[in-house]
Amino acid sequence: KGTKSAVICPDYSEAAKFGDVWLNAKQGTDAALAMAFGHVILREFHLDRQTEYFEEYCRKYSDFPMLVRLDEQDGRLVPGRFLRADDLDGKLGESNNPEWKTVAIDERSGGLVAPNGSIGYRWGEAGEWNLEEKAAGAETALRMSLVLDGDHDEIACVDFPYFGGDAVGQFATDADHPDVLTRNIPVRTIRAASGEQVKVATVFDLFCANYGLDRGLGGRWATSSYDDDMPGTPAWAERITGVPRDKIIHVAREFASNAEKTRGRS
Repeated sequence: KGTKSAVICPDYSEAAKFGDVWLNAKQGTDAALAMAFGHVILREFHLDRQTEYFEEYCRKYSDFPMLVRLDEQDGRLVPGRFLRADDLDGKLGESNNPEWKTVAIDERSGGLVAPNGSIGYRWGEAGEWNLEEKAAGAETALRMSLVLDGDHDEIACVDFPYFGGDAVGQFATDADHPDVLTRNIPVRTIRAASGEQVKVATVFDLFCANYGLDRGLGGRWATSSYDDDMPGTPAWAERITGVPRDKIIHVAREFASNAEKTRGRS
């Protein structure tokens, strides 16, 4: 009925021969292929251009706007756990399961809110566990990123683990990159109920950093070119999977473009 199919399979199988596109990734390397898909989709549909449908969907139905605490380990920052209502003075007015309610920033008020739908709403509040863009009964517009000037207090260096150098057997070992990659993240500092000054970042900003996307924040382990051999890029995935980078870019772009036009029917 006009649907275009892309088959990911190491061998030329019964499925592959009927597909429109065959991506013959080496066995066990599909995670690298998926990372490269994500790199392209984030760059072209979330950063270079903010796709209205994707933005609305991710803000309402994903954890992208939620704040994550940045913990200090050996003098360096690493992503920790979600910030919770229980961490804050007054618990954002939440008396039921505040330790299980995640926190985000409301663009309208600029304040911290506990959006409806996190696990803390699942028990003790009948009918309140549905995902909604509301907090305490009021409409909200959750902020997914702190990258704009005025939204963050500082740009902090945050460490991410990288396991490409640990590949064994038939897998291509990536000895060109260290096992810890430091990326620059827009960070806000808030005061916890304990009096501690806590650094937080949104899931979306951490997500983009983990994919190695350059957002003008500086740092060595980020790029805006698909041809750079940086963890997460199509060029990096080509070396690991054997799938040509132009095919990776093509399929990722068409998958997301179709999803935009059909509101998710990819």
